[in-house]
Amino acid sequence: MGGMDQADAIIWATALGIGGTLAAGLTGPLLQARASRRQARDQEAFQVRHRLRDERRAAFATVLDQCEAFRHSINAAIEARMALEWRSEDAHWELWQSTDAALGALRRAATNVAITGPAPMGELADAVHAAAARQAGVWRMRLDLDDRLVQNAQADSAFADARRQFIAAAEKILALPTDQGTRHRGMLRRSP
Repeated sequence: MGGMDQADAIIWATALGIGGTLAAGLTGPLLQARASRRQARDQEAFQVRHRLRDERRAAFATVLDQCEAFRHSINAAIEARMALEWRSEDAHWELWQSTDAALGALRRAATNVAITGPAPMGELADAVHAAAARQAGVWRMRLDLDDRLVQNAQADSAFADARRQFIAAAEKILALPTDQGTRHRGMLRRSP
């Protein structure tokens, strides 16, 4: 019977060897497929974060561009108001139309920031728009010129402060490290 036990042992060893080879042959591709899916998911998540950062950078820059457009239009309206030829709001309707258009564009840019996030940036963009609207409102109030100039200086200072806070927060968000530990290169441009 010793020969039979040895033959059985050889058969069992061969069967286990074949079974192990088959198991390894099946497990390896399964593990490889799982690793490939995980890598694809990680790559997709990285690309989504990168795309979101690019969208945020564009939205933040649009707010700053619209700030400049507003500042240009309100300065033109103020200069006209200060000029001797100013007669009425109707006489310079085009200037107010330009200022209103700039405020509308700034409002849309702030809304875009609220959509792309993060939420605190949307709030800061809203604060920039509100400060711009307050400054425009100063020149529509029925005040004497000296009072308008004082209130305009305060409103202009508030607008500049809101813009500075927006820029500082945007730079912090855009400077957050990426997954590879590098810092994002593109910072928002500051205009004078």
